[in-house]
Amino acid sequence: MTGLTWRQEFERAQQTKKVNVVCMKWGDRYDAFWVNRLYGMVVRNTTWSVRFVCFTDNSDGIRQEVECQPMPDVQFDRSLGKYWPKLGLMQENLGGLSGMTLFLDLDLIIIDSIDDLLTYDGRFLIIKEWKDPHLGYGNSSVVRYFIGQERSVLDRFYATPEQEIIEVYDSKEQNFLTKAVDEASFWPEDWCVPFPIVCLPRNRIARFFTTPKKPAHGKILVFYGSITPTSALLGEHQGNKRVGRGFKISPTRRRFKPAKWILDYWRE
Repeated sequence: MTGLTWRQEFERAQQTKKVNVVCMKWGDRYDAFWVNRLYGMVVRNTTWSVRFVCFTDNSDGIRQEVECQPMPDVQFDRSLGKYWPKLGLMQENLGGLSGMTLFLDLDLIIIDSIDDLLTYDGRFLIIKEWKDPHLGYGNSSVVRYFIGQERSVLDRFYATPEQEIIEVYDSKEQNFLTKAVDEASFWPEDWCVPFPIVCLPRNRIARFFTTPKKPAHGKILVFYGSITPTSALLGEHQGNKRVGRGFKISPTRRRFKPAKWILDYWRE
């Protein structure tokens, strides 16, 4: 902590035009390829000075411009799911960082300048979840906050009974995070846009014969469910990213025609 309020941290960032951009990579779903492409997209799409940090359990193959640090420690029951390590980003003195910080998931695509995400006013900014928006939860693919200002999040997590995590927050890290911070705000809805909604027709049969269209607006293209940038390039779903439980008959992985235009943006 610097002893500054978030507002003072915000104003200092506007003056210096310096920001931390952080991501996380653990386990074997994503390799260095994803980190390297995310870095490339970030530096091409901002005029700010960026300290880019990847918190990871394996730094092999990550480009030298990326600062690699160990994963922040978060203790949790694995039955709650796999994404809870994200809460560690809220801890005080994270990796020796300070100030304005933009967290980005690995499986998104930056399609326009992100400078507006750095000048937009707010203490803690997150995407408004598209499913059941009336619940007021966020999607944590794109989060902007200030190091140490949300340090109470982990204390609240450890103080929350497991049954409440399951029943109230549906075992979702992003649901808990949205409610655990002191002052959450949402990005303008046309800045972080979801691939399945803006690039594909709603009718799933029509999708099978459709080439996904480029977004008409937006700064960041967000993927969720069983679609990732790599699977979208092939017009398929990605089997190891399916989040539903139980056996599902899937005679083909084909979901739509290949979205080859993704490579215009998604590159090192």
